[in-house]
Amino acid sequence: MTTAPRGREELPFDKGGVLPAVLKPGDGAQRLWGKGSLVTVKLTAEQTRGAMGMTHFAAKLGERSPSHIHTLEDEIFMIGSGGVRATVGDRTELLEGGSVLFLPRGIPHSYLVESETADLYVLTCPGGFERFFLDGGYPVHMGAAAPVGDRWSVERTQEVAEKLGLGIIWGS
Repeated sequence: MTTAPRGREELPFDKGGVLPAVLKPGDGAQRLWGKGSLVTVKLTAEQTRGAMGMTHFAAKLGERSPSHIHTLEDEIFMIGSGGVRATVGDRTELLEGGSVLFLPRGIPHSYLVESETADLYVLTCPGGFERFFLDGGYPVHMGAAAPVGDRWSVERTQEVAEKLGLGIIWGS
C-alpha cells in the first residue's frame, strides 16, 4: 500500500497505484483567480491516472471566462449555489444551485458569475486542464498583492494555456 499524498486520506484500497481520495473543504491546491475568486484544485490527472481533473470555484461577482473552445477535454460544470450565466454556442442559460452543464470538446462557451458569490465545480475529462488554474492563478499567501480583480490579465491566462499546450481556441 502506498502513502496518500497530503490532503488525501488513505483508504484501504490500492488500484494499481491510484488511491481513492477523500478531500474535505479546504483540501487541495488553492490559487487566487480572476475577480479575486478562490480556486481549489481538488483532483489532478496524476491522482486519477489521467481520467479527470476537478476544480472548485468559490467565485465572486463578475468572474468570467471569455468565449473559448476546448479541443482536448470535455467539461462538466456543477453549480452548488449562486447564479452563473453560461453561453454555449448560440444558447444562453442562467445556471443556479443544483444545475449541471455538460460541455463536449469542440463547443464554444463562456460564463459569467451574476450573483454576489457562486459555488461551482468544474470536472474535466481527461485530466490535465487543472494545471491551467495552478499555473495561471496566484498563491493565496499573496493576498491583496495578487494581481486579481481589476488587475487581472486575461491575456496572461491565455499565454499560460498556450505554454501548457492545452489546445484552447480563444474568441470562438
